[in-house]
Amino acid sequence: MRLVAIIVFTMILLISCTAVPASDAGPTSFASQSTTKGTGDMERPTNAQPAADAATETRMNPTVAVPVATDTRATAAPQPTPPRYSELYRPQYHFSARNGWLGDPDGMIRYKDIYHVFWWGHAESPDLVHWSQRPDPMVGDDGSFVYYSGSVVVDEHNTSGFGDGDKPPMVAIYTMHNKASGHETQGLSTSLDSTSFHFYDKNPVLEAEQDAFRDPQVFWYKPTGQWIMVITVPEARQVRFYASHDLKHWDYLSEFGPLGAQSQVWEVPDLFPLPVDGDPANIKWVLLCGMGPNREQYFIGDFDGRSFTLDSAANSYLLTGVSLPGMVFADFEQGLPTGWQVIGTISAIGVDSDLARARPAGHIGAEVLSTAGINPRPDADGAVKVSSPPFVIEHTAINFLIAGGGDPAAQVNLIIGDDVVRTAYGNNTTYMHWINWDVSEFKGAKAHLELVDKTAVADGRPLAVDQIIFSNVPMESSREHANWLDFGPDYYAVRTYRDYDNAENRTVTLGWMGNWEYANAVPTSWGKGALALPRELELRSYPGGLRLMQRPIPAFEQLRQHGAELGKFELSGRHPLQEFVPARNTYEIDVTFTLTDPDATFGLRLAQGGEHDVTVGYDARTSSVFLDRTHPENADFSGKFRKYATAPLEPQDGTVQLHIFVDQSSVEVFANDGERTLTALMFPDPGSTSIELFSENGSTVVNNLRAWELRSIWDAQ
Repeated sequence: MRLVAIIVFTMILLISCTAVPASDAGPTSFASQSTTKGTGDMERPTNAQPAADAATETRMNPTVAVPVATDTRATAAPQPTPPRYSELYRPQYHFSARNGWLGDPDGMIRYKDIYHVFWWGHAESPDLVHWSQRPDPMVGDDGSFVYYSGSVVVDEHNTSGFGDGDKPPMVAIYTMHNKASGHETQGLSTSLDSTSFHFYDKNPVLEAEQDAFRDPQVFWYKPTGQWIMVITVPEARQVRFYASHDLKHWDYLSEFGPLGAQSQVWEVPDLFPLPVDGDPANIKWVLLCGMGPNREQYFIGDFDGRSFTLDSAANSYLLTGVSLPGMVFADFEQGLPTGWQVIGTISAIGVDSDLARARPAGHIGAEVLSTAGINPRPDADGAVKVSSPPFVIEHTAINFLIAGGGDPAAQVNLIIGDDVVRTAYGNNTTYMHWINWDVSEFKGAKAHLELVDKTAVADGRPLAVDQIIFSNVPMESSREHANWLDFGPDYYAVRTYRDYDNAENRTVTLGWMGNWEYANAVPTSWGKGALALPRELELRSYPGGLRLMQRPIPAFEQLRQHGAELGKFELSGRHPLQEFVPARNTYEIDVTFTLTDPDATFGLRLAQGGEHDVTVGYDARTSSVFLDRTHPENADFSGKFRKYATAPLEPQDGTVQLHIFVDQSSVEVFANDGERTLTALMFPDPGSTSIELFSENGSTVVNNLRAWELRSIWDAQ
């Protein structure tokens, strides 16, 4: 994405005026960024990411496209510079770079009891809680490319020949995004001191025909004695696998995809093993894949050192819709169901049929209903129509997948009597996504569905519909059908730590808290971007297959202070949490509710300021956990920031647990011990720290609530 010269000039001026002198750095403070590249340099951005527009493959230039914001609420008079790490909206226990851009977490390794994270900046931690930023690591390149995401390995057996005696090298493997052509290749840089990574003079080490070819994750696969590279071909929605004996020469092995969510480019992959239900004798491999602008999906299967194979039983939710809540009205697996009426030529067809541009992606099962026909015979109005048999509305929601269409000439209608009471359109793409109709007001009424498509005989995309479900749990409209890692609007580019000390009995991830719809516009003066809490992963059996569970690492408990606890009480209406009034929005709350009313909606309103807040709660009527960011403070920087996120969540023995972390400009929710997570940014005023419990449309019981303020990890710096 190219920006005009005036923005570049303004950015250079702003950064040069706010630079911190090197002499200001103490023994554990962040070193001054005095190198000619990295997060502080305007000409050579690091770790850029793709624009949200699916039609482009151009990644944003973060250090050019990120103007330093000012607090619009400040007066015109000069303001004193705040102490380092105490700026407005600066996270106090999440990692953020001292200044500049921070995007995808890369090179995540544990080695000699130190955790490393790179974004082609570099930071180290003894515990994944407290961090020290190191000098920018990359040296020796010619400046012709941008460092995109990648990984770092410790070459313990010196397979690369980059080692020095008994000192194994660290090797960074990353994407080189050519500034002139945009073509992407893979390169190496090596280090013997874990600080400076020297550019390999025979780069690139891997090329492809495609321009977009990026984000290598590399690990040692012991059974075959090879390095494995997992990398995406974004436009093809594929992950490729390569092998090497020396990190310098790579052989193609296989590829996976497309499958699952495909409406935007794939990138930032990872592949790792996990025990099922904690059983070390039952191992499955998890393939993570980011999909812009902010979503992360996963697949579960097996890896034999050459190819990743999907496990159909473990992925039955994804592949066949097992455990989707509700009653299936029509899935079209056996063609058009009995009682459906057709005017014109209609087909219940599989994706292997000759559908050309009408072929849908992201369906469930093998068949879909499509208005595509070889020789359409429309009715007198020029439309192909298909109608369902009548039914009585007994649930609160009608969910279905839809693709194609995109204008009033192609639509799905819910008809009661002679009235169209609900209408849905496709998005003029071949990517299916969920539609949710709230039909609670029509319970008991007799209705039928009708597809009307005038584009089937013209130039538009024919409608495709799949998996019509009558349910009390609404699917999130516009979201594709996939195994989603997080249901909030700001969690992306997730990768795992590789343990070279062989000391860990866990798998830990880090992700980027951001969204490409507004990442460059957030109102932070100190830079852009922060990392989510490190999370421990677990693979657990559920109806519909296996599911990833996520929990914050226990090490953050050391930051707890000034705690409060509430015992069991009935909650009805509003309850300001006067028992816990944090000094600032840096705290943790763990609360468990017992459901007593099937229509109740309950939870917590956080960061209250006047009529503004961010709400985390549970809707018992729809069995859904939600995060409501539709009326927060300081959201006018982007028309896309106000969002409502929801995820299906069944109670556990009649209870719902919400474990919430708030840190100045973010909120992370772990529901029912991490069965569902939602991550979101927010930008409340510093004084907006009030918290309120609520229960609407019925009462609920608060079983137990514990809360703590959390100390800043930057106090010593």
